[in-house]
Amino acid sequence: MSQPHQPGKLPDTEGRWHLLALLGPVLAIFLLGLTFLYWQAAEREAGAKRQQAFTASVARIVDSLKDRMATYELLLRGVKGYYDGSNDIDRDEFQAYVGALRLSESRPGLQGLAYALDLPADQLGVHTAHIRARGSSSYTVHPAGARARYTPLTHIEPQSSDNLKVLGFDISTVPAAREALDRARDTGQLALTSRLQLRQDVGRDAVSGLVMYLPIYQRNADLASVEGRRRGIVGWVSAPFRMSELLRGMAQQLDSDIDLAIYDGDPQAGGGLLHGRANLPAAPEGALPGLRASRPMELGGRTWTLVMQPLPAFEQRFEDPDNGLFAAMGAALSLLVGGLIWVTATGRERAMGLARRMTQALRSTRDDLESILNAVPDLLFEVGLDGHIHHYRAARSAQLLAPPEMFLGRKMEEILPPEAAAGWRVALQAAHDTGYSTGHQYHLELGQQTHWFELSIARKESTTPGQEPRFIALSRDITQRKLAEARTHQLAYFDALTGLPNRRMLLDRMDHALASARKSGQVGALLFIDLDDFKQINDARGHSLGDELLKQVAQRLTQLLRPGDTVARTGGDEFVMLVNGMATDMESAGRSALLAAEAVRTALEAPYTIDTHLYSSTGSIGITLFPKRGEEVEDLLREADTAMYRAKDLGRNRIRFYEADMQADVQERLALEQDLKKASTDGQLAAFVQSQVDAFGAVVGGELLMRWNHPVRGNVPPSRFIPVAESSGLILRLGDWMILQACETLARLHAAGQDLSISVNVSERQFRQDDFVERVRDLLAQTGASAAQLILEVTESLLIENLDDTIARMTELGQLGVRFSIDDFGTGYSSLAYLKRLPLFELKIDKSFVQDTPDDPSDTAIVQSIISVARHLKLRVVAEGVETRAQADFLVSSHCDCLQGYLFSRPEPLQGWLARQLGGV
Repeated sequence: MSQPHQPGKLPDTEGRWHLLALLGPVLAIFLLGLTFLYWQAAEREAGAKRQQAFTASVARIVDSLKDRMATYELLLRGVKGYYDGSNDIDRDEFQAYVGALRLSESRPGLQGLAYALDLPADQLGVHTAHIRARGSSSYTVHPAGARARYTPLTHIEPQSSDNLKVLGFDISTVPAAREALDRARDTGQLALTSRLQLRQDVGRDAVSGLVMYLPIYQRNADLASVEGRRRGIVGWVSAPFRMSELLRGMAQQLDSDIDLAIYDGDPQAGGGLLHGRANLPAAPEGALPGLRASRPMELGGRTWTLVMQPLPAFEQRFEDPDNGLFAAMGAALSLLVGGLIWVTATGRERAMGLARRMTQALRSTRDDLESILNAVPDLLFEVGLDGHIHHYRAARSAQLLAPPEMFLGRKMEEILPPEAAAGWRVALQAAHDTGYSTGHQYHLELGQQTHWFELSIARKESTTPGQEPRFIALSRDITQRKLAEARTHQLAYFDALTGLPNRRMLLDRMDHALASARKSGQVGALLFIDLDDFKQINDARGHSLGDELLKQVAQRLTQLLRPGDTVARTGGDEFVMLVNGMATDMESAGRSALLAAEAVRTALEAPYTIDTHLYSSTGSIGITLFPKRGEEVEDLLREADTAMYRAKDLGRNRIRFYEADMQADVQERLALEQDLKKASTDGQLAAFVQSQVDAFGAVVGGELLMRWNHPVRGNVPPSRFIPVAESSGLILRLGDWMILQACETLARLHAAGQDLSISVNVSERQFRQDDFVERVRDLLAQTGASAAQLILEVTESLLIENLDDTIARMTELGQLGVRFSIDDFGTGYSSLAYLKRLPLFELKIDKSFVQDTPDDPSDTAIVQSIISVARHLKLRVVAEGVETRAQADFLVSSHCDCLQGYLFSRPEPLQGWLARQLGGV
């Protein structure tokens, strides 16, 4: 019998199979849709990154250009301030000021800095003659022609051949320049020209040139109104530049993959093109639509429009070929899964689950691996034991000399220099033996720069038996770390100014030298060198000149070194020379050390050429030998330092060895200081006077001198205790006491009708006291002394340092009536310049010049010259150290005003001298 229910089931089963058969294509279409959505999301993300990077590049370009133009404006304001602070600036001063800015190095693109004068027509002849008189014999204002006013360029730096062509050029004849000049004059602000051809470029292909102008007014000009500014204009400072060179100098700040055009005004309204392509508003071939920016920039009264859009190279940064690959893989996988489901419809659920898991796993693995590899900044290679390159990964291909694709299939020996390749082989062998190798460093020359790399290699475990070993190598760029280590080492062990080893490096080398000397028996020497009177040169001529002198000293000392020796700068003007292996015994080593020190002294005596001027300086040198029993490095430095100070005490520019009694001298100096403190309170100090006479031998005054009679030491000479008083500060108390003695003596002489003058020495430390003027004023008022008879003797070194402050103090004291004398004139930094400026009354000729007159022609000429200079400056002259009648007769015949010396009187106690003067009334 038939079963009626069976035929009814066949359609159901067939329908289910049809549904199952359709499920495969439907699922394939669904997976393809997911793949498409993933691909679209990746593309949108890449587009967002591209837009973000473009926006950042645009902002950087605009900000960099604004910063560069602000820098130019700052330079102009600096030059304007320079002119505002000076009555008249010649070309040498302007050249020195602009030369210090080093425009070609620090401000590429800037043609120079110039000054243009506002010149009425009736002053043209006077102006031309004035400029020619200053050395520019061919100077003329051009182009020729009669005009109501001229605006010639009178100064421009640097003085290149191009810039010299524009000297005297009347810039107001250029319409674009005239408009900017008038605008700057009327507004008082920076003004920028429109595009013009610089005078320097006449005769060449057209180049976009522009000029910034900043007005300079008279100091008393009314700047509150336009008419006031027009009446008060003096001239303009200007900065010409070429747009192409400006942008070329900013190459590191700009993005080379961004096409840039600069317009003067709105390009849609016909603004002139300053830089770039005139058809930039049309997107370049290969650039995506929508990535274009236009930014206005206000500058000097004009509006620049910057139009920017990416070049194809910019777009290529964000192209990810993996997106298409993964999309294709997703599509293929979707079709494969759909096909498998269609073929094996009964296993559709399992196949779908497997496809989902595989897709998710692939994406996760891909994303994780991609993120990890992109985060690694190193060069990643898979190589064989023989250095054969199988794979590479380079997140930063710029570190490579060639495209990384060229490395595949080649060996390291074919790519790297022999030294680096040998290091690779050693590291590979170590990784093969131990499983890994780290820390090997090598360097390559990339783009004319040395780059350092650190190599790490690990052995890759193979899943196939018998396969040759493979290794994963990471090469990390450590150039910046190497540079930082080098800078740290340089700062830690070398002097920043001279490049010589510093004290820390010197101590380290002395440790090694001392240990080597003890072991080998060779005797070495340590030379301690201190420049004489460097402080005066440094203060008088400026620290920059002092620094240059120190550099030249370092160069001279370095040239004297033997291999293995060291010269170091330990601070200020102190240098130390370490000389090894001079001899096997102290006596021979001492002779060799003396010869070496003499060579140093001779080298330092030679004049120094700085800025076309010659300067002289010498050095005091202390020497100690090593090794000595029980002495260490610090002991040697102390000994050499002590010997150096002995050399200074003996007159400077000397050489002295360390002696055992030098330490005793230090102790004696300390004891002398303590005794001097006690002497000032116990009345052991006394005031003496040495008379000063006129040409007829009559006493006209006296010099007050200090004497010390110690109960144990006896009479201590001033040459011993005055330096101690200076260094300890006791000179302040002693100096006040001497001025008091002088004032009391003057008061008594004046009361008796005697108008004799009293001279008293004032130390630099005493003169620099804040209340020195008040002290002198109080002592004069307290004693009733005549200020006109008080003469304060100062040294030339006091006049060199802080000259303006010195003049102010001397002038203030001079208003009280006090007079000033320069003691030992001619032995220091004698200069007619300060003689003209100082309120002086008297010059004292040092006895070193007087003692050999009239027999010595040189000293005779010097004395006569000093007297002649003093007479022209209306200064009184006193000659010290007159001991013979021949000296006195010569000085009188040479019109010397006053004489002082043993020929007339020896120093005597103040009270006795005063009694004799009063007794003669």
